[in-house]
Amino acid sequence: MNGAYRRVLARFPAASTERFAQVAVFLCFLALFVVHASLLRPLLQNGDSAVYNVQIETHDLRDRSTHVGYFALGMLFNMLLPFGTDLNMNVMVLVVGFLGLAAVYATAKWLSGSRLIALTPVVLALGLPSQVRGMLLSEVDVVSVAFVAIAFACFVRGAALAAGLFFGFSVLVTPLSGPLLMLFLLYFKAGRAGALRALIAHARKLATFGVAALLVYLPPVLIDYQDYVYGPRGLVHAPRSSMSVPQRIVHSVDFMRNELGYMLPLYAASLVLCLVSPRLWRAGQPALALLGSMALMAVVGERFGDVPVQLPNLVLLGALPAIAYRASGRLLRVGLVLLFGLCVVNLQSSHASALRDLQRRERDRNLCLAIRAASGPRAPVLVGLSGFTQSRVFERYASTPEQPALALDFRAFMRDEARWLDPAAQTQIWFFRSVREQQVAPLLERYAFETKAIGKRRFKVLVPLPGSG
Repeated sequence: MNGAYRRVLARFPAASTERFAQVAVFLCFLALFVVHASLLRPLLQNGDSAVYNVQIETHDLRDRSTHVGYFALGMLFNMLLPFGTDLNMNVMVLVVGFLGLAAVYATAKWLSGSRLIALTPVVLALGLPSQVRGMLLSEVDVVSVAFVAIAFACFVRGAALAAGLFFGFSVLVTPLSGPLLMLFLLYFKAGRAGALRALIAHARKLATFGVAALLVYLPPVLIDYQDYVYGPRGLVHAPRSSMSVPQRIVHSVDFMRNELGYMLPLYAASLVLCLVSPRLWRAGQPALALLGSMALMAVVGERFGDVPVQLPNLVLLGALPAIAYRASGRLLRVGLVLLFGLCVVNLQSSHASALRDLQRRERDRNLCLAIRAASGPRAPVLVGLSGFTQSRVFERYASTPEQPALALDFRAFMRDEARWLDPAAQTQIWFFRSVREQQVAPLLERYAFETKAIGKRRFKVLVPLPGSG
């Protein structure tokens, strides 16, 4: 009896320590989430964000159906949250982004055996500028990262069915998740049962994973197959860069080097340590899986110059320092800790860059809101904005649900000049480039050509004459 009692007492401190560690990790995630949530504003990342948010508002799943998973998830969050679509979507990507970081933490904890050390990939992910920006401004990138990370965490733990379901959804978020299949193909546990048995077990696991992924992926694709494959943004016709394979590889390497910055030595050392560890080869060798995934993504995925296709690999790569730490001796651990200290520089710079970006975008939004307020009862026309992103973003900021604004380049405006003489179409027309009265002379019979100031900026504006509309 006394022996049993002593054994219970001996276990109690360990159980208390485990519970304390769980609470500490939860509070750490909660604090990080609250800090980032305080930065959220109804701002847009790019022109795609503006277009996607309109589709989410209108429940349009048929257009740009290569992102149908993102739209469906966005509609769900937009239904549940009360903040307006632009802010709702930013809340969504932050929530989903932190779920992805929790999955990377779970992977690192499973392979390293330490809760404290497993927090390092979370810190490292928050040192990646694209990850931080993507968690604060909605787009498909961070949602793809999160679902791939969740799928990989399930796969590492042996839950192939759940892994397949999450991975199938990640490919519905964006087809660029597809090449990340290499992660699952190469995460192969050798174990001690012999190569043939291990290979058979891995094949069975992959079969379960593949069937589950197809069950999620195929039905939405087959429902809207024509747009998914042959639409303007479908698999066949989506705009692509003309980079050769060597150029794609260089572009990929440049992106990863710029994202990692001062974290690069830690990642490189951890990668080497994991690859030479016999214990990790028996456990599945995540370093090899990530190397294969990065190589395939560089060759196949780098078809869009402005898409961070390597971001999922970089976020998952952050688990390697934690894994390498547990597999190394004392001297190597000291070296890894010192290299980790360098990463604080990246953490600070990535958040400083994100804050500057948010401030700039908020200034743009405030400018558009002021233009909207100064334009009277009808939404304005914005002429001469620069490129797809600025046009769509400013158009979105200057719109209301009842009165959508319109953004046009100068040539398109001049080609359709007669349209603005129609009383039904007359509204204030704001020029974001220099324009002379002679260029818009035919419109001056129904408009006055004025100069208006918004803050420190001055704009030429065509204002409908009284009684002309």
